[in-house]
Parts: sequence; C-alpha cells; structure tokens
Amino acid sequence: MKIKIFMMMIIFLNACTFGKKDLQNTAYLYQEKFPKINAEYQVFHNSSIESTLSCRIKSNEFLSVFSTNEKQKKINLSINGQLYLDKEESIPLDSFANEINVSDSVKLITEEFTFRSNLNEKYLLKITLKDLNKSTTSIKKIYFEKGDDSKENFRVFKNGEQQYSNIFNVGDSLLIFHNSEKENLSVRFFNEDFDVAEPPFNIGRIKAAEIYPKNNFNITSDKEFFILHITQKGIYQITTNDQEKGLNILSFRKGFPTVSNTNDMIATLEYINTKEELQKLTTVQEKKIALDQFWLNKTKHDKKIAKKLIRTYYKRVENANKFFTSYKAGWKTDRGMIMIVFGTPNIIYESKDGESWIYGEKNTMYALNFTFTKIKNKFSENDFQLNRSAYFKNPWNTAKDSWRNGHPYSDIDIKERIHEQERRQKQNQFYFWY
Repeated sequence: MKIKIFMMMIIFLNACTFGKKDLQNTAYLYQEKFPKINAEYQVFHNSSIESTLSCRIKSNEFLSVFSTNEKQKKINLSINGQLYLDKEESIPLDSFANEINVSDSVKLITEEFTFRSNLNEKYLLKITLKDLNKSTTSIKKIYFEKGDDSKENFRVFKNGEQQYSNIFNVGDSLLIFHNSEKENLSVRFFNEDFDVAEPPFNIGRIKAAEIYPKNNFNITSDKEFFILHITQKGIYQITTNDQEKGLNILSFRKGFPTVSNTNDMIATLEYINTKEELQKLTTVQEKKIALDQFWLNKTKHDKKIAKKLIRTYYKRVENANKFFTSYKAGWKTDRGMIMIVFGTPNIIYESKDGESWIYGEKNTMYALNFTFTKIKNKFSENDFQLNRSAYFKNPWNTAKDSWRNGHPYSDIDIKERIHEQERRQKQNQFYFWY
C-alpha cells in the first residue's frame, strides 16, 4: 500500500488573513531572550461523548510572589477552555476553568479537564492560560476531528510519564493506551530519507511525495494498552482499522533535537555550503578535523569568532528541530530553513491556514516577508510550505554570503540594511526652489 503526503496547491494567503487587528505577534515564542509560557496540551477521547484535556505547565515560567501569610513564594495562575465547532467560534459548546495557587517549589503542574464531544465532528478547543501575578496571557488553539481513527484516541507514556509530543528517539519504549476494544492493531513503518527544503527562490520544483511502508506488522493489545519498542528511525503509523489515519510516532536518532554528532553537523550545512564543499566534508576520512577547518576558514582562523558562529548556527538548527519537526526533521523543513539562515523574524502572525514571517520593520517597502501555507498530510499537523518567489534570490544570497564570511545573519542585519537604504534614498533626493 502506498501513502501520499497530500500537498495543497501553493497559493499566497489572503492578505486580510494576517491583517486582522486581533492577531498577535508570536515571534517571541522562538526568541530565547523573551520569557514565555510554553504549556503543553494533549487531547484524549475517553468515549464517543467525552474527551479529556491534559495540561503540563512549568512553574518557573510564572512570576512567583512571596506570601507573608504562608512564608513562601507562590505562583498564581488560571486556566480556562472553550470548545467550539470548528468554524463557529461564537458560542462555546462546553467550557472549563480552574485557578491554581501553589508554591514555586512545585516544578511541574499537571491538570486534566473533561468536556463533552461527539463523534464525527470537527472542533476548536481554545485554551487561555493567565499568570495572575503579572497579568500575562497565553492562548492556544487546538483543532481536532473526532472519529474512530483519530490520533486523539491514543495516549502515550514513557518512563511512567504522559508524553505531549509524538517525537521520540531510537531505543525508547512506549506504553500506549487506546480507546478501541480491538486486540490487534496495525502498524505501518516508513523510513524514507526525506529531502532538504529547496531555496526560497526555487519555483515549481516542489512536488508531492509518494512513500511506501517498509514494513507492516500487528501489535497485540489487551484492549486498553500495548507496548511499542522504537528500534529504527522513521515513522510508526498505528491504526485501529485499515484507514490511513491514527497515531503517528516520529522516531529520530538518540539525542534529537540537538545536533551533536559530526555527520549531522555536516548534513545541516546544506543551506550555506556549496555542493563541492558538502561533498568534500561528507567523503573526507577525518570529518571532525575537516568540519573544524571549515568553520575556521570562514572566520579567517579567529577561534573566538568561529566558536560563536558554530554555537549560533547549530542552536538555530536545534530550535528548528524543536519547533518545526513534522514528518521530517525540523531543519529540513521550509520554516526550519528560513529560521536557520535568516534567524528569528521580528514579527510572526499565525492563522489556522498558515503563518506570515516579517523581517525588518512592518509596512516598509524594504521588509522581508515569508508566507507559509499549512499543508495537510497523513503524518503531521506541523507541516507548512513556503510560498516561494524569485524575489527571494537576492536576500537569500546576501544571508548566505554573510554566513560564509563569518557573520551570523539575523533580523538586525535586515533592519540595518533598511535604515541604510532609507538614508541613501534621502540623500539622493533633490529639492528645487522656484
């Protein structure tokens, strides 16, 4: 059986999608210097009429205030959720809320909320998390379709802890609960080596991928749970029927999303290397020595600058893996590519259908804007495709040359270029008096 990663036709998102006043700039989510609330959420369908939202919250992301009565530092937060039909965010079908006041010595806060839901319906669950000590708010929207083959019919545990991601490493053993009464579940295993993202100016070279399972096998369950041993890199697709839907377990090498071994460090240089350089690094016998020499050459053998360049580049690769991994490693994706080469944008606007990334200053003719369209496929809900344009060739070459000259390119560089262009433009203006 073959499975297609269904790609939507690449179109530019409607400008009004990202022009609404209620859209918030979410670029801070990818910027380490800004404190943020990174709560994790997981929906599980208990039955045909009920579902549960599990939450995991890190207390150190909230402001702790000393309580004179209790003689200890406390954090105070509230969480509430509203359930809507997918396209009708007006009157909630169900809701829940809770206020939490605990000592900041509690590192992880876990909560569960039960709400009503019916089969064969598409929903939007809107979750609002507030830090009541400093009046900051985080909003998360979860879209899901409740069916007999939904991924929310599975609940995954590792080492006794519930997991809020479907990304795992080779060697992991997972305890997976499911709400089906079947004793045999089907598993399709894929280990395709997916391509690296094409440069943003390459138009018309993106095609829908067709991949085939390398193996099919069954798992015996006691009608409530089963154990899955992750033995290879790839995708484990677990279903309760013959449909191409269910739970997708993404398996990567040990240590992922970090980049620690030499082969991975070389592979992720795809975006700033020439083909000849990459070929040489891949085939040379002493790869570690060659890799160190590559970076030293870019900085004219200044070890201090080289170390900074290396840290910046591979931190971006790690963040790309952390935030943008879909059916393939995050560094290979379109968003990962742009993040690695250009850095974190100044502005990000998100919608249900995609994202708009703005480098430089908004509403200026020199700003750089990348638009990503959300793609539907059978393996991931985190797949976004860049709307490519020939316009991006010069900015891409500028950023690439910056890296090759020993300078990590970023939004600051773009802003400086904007200001310099505006300065020159003003100098070239002539005024005539009559």
